[in-house]
Amino acid sequence: MIRVFKSGNIPTSLFTKKAYDEEDVKQQLLDDQHEKCYICERNRDTDFVIEHLKSQKNNDALKYDWYNLLYACNYCNQKKSDKYDNILNPISENIEDKIKQELYFDGKKAVFTASDSSDHQQTKTAELLNSIFGNASKLKKIKEQRLFAQLLSAINDFNGKIKSYLENPQADLANAIKAELSINAEFLGFKYWIIKSNNNLNSVFAQDIIWNKQ
Repeated sequence: MIRVFKSGNIPTSLFTKKAYDEEDVKQQLLDDQHEKCYICERNRDTDFVIEHLKSQKNNDALKYDWYNLLYACNYCNQKKSDKYDNILNPISENIEDKIKQELYFDGKKAVFTASDSSDHQQTKTAELLNSIFGNASKLKKIKEQRLFAQLLSAINDFNGKIKSYLENPQADLANAIKAELSINAEFLGFKYWIIKSNNNLNSVFAQDIIWNKQ
C-alpha cells in the first residue's frame, strides 16, 4: 500500500448525488490509480468496486465525496468493510513511509508494522493489511492463498533482479529494476522497503520510489 494520486477533476456525475459509481467516476479512478487496488496494489481490470475510504454505513454524508472514493478490488473491499474507517488516508499520507511492509520467505508471511505504534491510524492500517495478506502457514481461504502466492511470486522475481544487479551493476539490470518500480507495477510498498533497506540500492534508485509524493 502506497500513497495514491487523486485528480482534482471531480467527475460531473457526483454532483447529481444519484450514484457514486457512474462510468465517469470509474474511468477517472482507473486512470488516477493506474488500474490498481489502493490496498493490495494488484492490477484489477474488471474485478473492482468503488470503495469508500470512510464507509457509507458510518459516514453517509461522504457517500458522494470525490475525495472519499477510491478504486479497490472486491476482496479488499470486503475485508475492509466498515471496520476500518480510521486508517491512514492514502490520498494525503505517504503510506509507504509510515507502514513497514515486509515479506518473510522462511516464515511464509507478510508483515505490516506501524512506524509509530502510538498512532492509531497507523496501527489500524497495519492491522487491515495484515488481515488482507495474512500468514501463509495459517491461510485457509482460497482467495487469501492466491493473493499470498501472487505476492510471493512477484517479490521473488524482484529479489532475483536485485541479486543480479548487486552482483553485476550493469545498466540493463538497473533498467529492469526501474521497470519493476514503475507506478504501474504491483506491490510497490514491499519493493520500497527492499530498496530502502539497502544503502547501495537506495543511493541508485531513490528517485524511482517517490511515485505520488508531492
